Amino acid sequence: MVRGGQAVGADPIGRSSGRRADGRLASAGSGARALSAGRSRGTATDVRRRAAADGLGPSESFPLFPGAASGNGSGNMGRSGSAMVARAVNDVPPPVALSTVLQSADDRPLVGDVDANQGVYFLRPVPSVPPSKRPRPPPPGAWTQSTRDILGPDSQHPYVQRWVRMTQMEAKGEVKFRVVVNDGSRAALVNLLGLKNVFIKQLPNMPRAYVTRLVFDRKHESLAVMKEGSSAQGIGFEAADGETVMGGCCYRPFKEQRFAEVAFLAISQTGQERGYGTRLMAHVKERAKRCGLTHLLTCADNNAVPYFKKQGFSKKITLPFELWQGRIKDYEGVLLMECKLHPGVDYLNWPLLLKAQKCCLVETLKEVSLSHIVYPGLDETLLRGGLPIEAIPGLADITWRKDGRGGAAPSTRGGAASGVTSRDPAAQAALKQHLQSVLDQLKAHSSAWPFLEPVNPEATGAIDYYTVIKNPIDLSTIQKLLDEGWFYVTKDIFLADLKRMVENCRTYNGKAHYVTEMAGQLERVFLSKL
Repeated sequence: MVRGGQAVGADPIGRSSGRRADGRLASAGSGARALSAGRSRGTATDVRRRAAADGLGPSESFPLFPGAASGNGSGNMGRSGSAMVARAVNDVPPPVALSTVLQSADDRPLVGDVDANQGVYFLRPVPSVPPSKRPRPPPPGAWTQSTRDILGPDSQHPYVQRWVRMTQMEAKGEVKFRVVVNDGSRAALVNLLGLKNVFIKQLPNMPRAYVTRLVFDRKHESLAVMKEGSSAQGIGFEAADGETVMGGCCYRPFKEQRFAEVAFLAISQTGQERGYGTRLMAHVKERAKRCGLTHLLTCADNNAVPYFKKQGFSKKITLPFELWQGRIKDYEGVLLMECKLHPGVDYLNWPLLLKAQKCCLVETLKEVSLSHIVYPGLDETLLRGGLPIEAIPGLADITWRKDGRGGAAPSTRGGAASGVTSRDPAAQAALKQHLQSVLDQLKAHSSAWPFLEPVNPEATGAIDYYTVIKNPIDLSTIQKLLDEGWFYVTKDIFLADLKRMVENCRTYNGKAHYVTEMAGQLERVFLSKL
């Protein structure tokens, strides 16, 4: 995969060490040139001659093109018993009909073209999720919120937008995914040539001879991304039947061992960051499942590791060592990664499964939490004289116990919602008297005059004070809160406001200002008293 103009190869052979699979140095030769799919309309013999120009000798290039000796380009394998029989392997499944899985805001199926980036739509979870059996009922005055409203529209997620766009393009035939093998037919050879050119262009560090050898190898398969018609330069390379190869994945299946090795994976520059790579890997996984494979393995360099992680590959290898030993070599500077395929997962439509998992989680939470209950808002008139925390709707019902059966959330202010006994009125009165004494000493201090009242920007010239200081505080405001009797229920809350007053002064005036020095004098006073 190529991201940000940087080529990322799935297979390191010949890239870092410049060596072929058999250990010999692989070289494209000084006269090597890229094979242009636009010039590959000749016979199979012409194709063999062009492959030789990429550094392959006659003995190496001939086995890549079965039936080439006939020179007719028809792909006829002849009557030889050793001839390779053409296989119909293009069994790519059709895309899901979006009208069956997309719903509008009024629960109607979306029919016709869908703008993936605009509008509001919801995914229907697959499989369907039954509602919660024993959801916690709402208290009087409250109401419940549906799972759909809790999760919100699926159109807000970029991964859903990309999936909808790619599914729609595939349904219209604008993009096709085709399994291509070297069966000797002219169409297969032309498609492989175009795919080989994409790999060479997007993976410039890979030797051309090595890429050509693996792409045309009979033991390898390729899953190509095709686009209708001849596209402009930079979109891809010309393929058979007037199509364009935008990218693809070359891999070798080991059916007896039930795994496949991903050799190359690349998308043309213009097709990146649009969901083509994710859709391609999903098709590769589904293809592997249909072939009876259970694992995908690849050797990824540092640039490729992030992409493969997003596609479900892990550094942990669960496939038994004896199954892949001797078939996949471990090279320096690369990381062997594995993706375990799950038979029950539809990788082409994984957003539907993810939606089902989200719905299942929400339905389960309804039985053990109040996350689905909506309480009425606060009356503004109740906030003017202070509001006990237990009076906030819903807080008294919150539980912090693991069994979910009572025990309210802890609080620093006491009361019913705190889970502790109410504060002693006598202790509160003594605390208020002590805080008032400290505040009187601060206001009488010779350095307190800049902090007695809120800052007046016009009188002081501090025009931008309230732009810089987002949470102002002063001694008169602290006195007002102390008089109300409900705010400073602990010494720590009172001390925090005084520290904030000093910190605001340092932030606006700087450490060297004389007002900051006066704030420091006040700070030493209240720290000694509290």
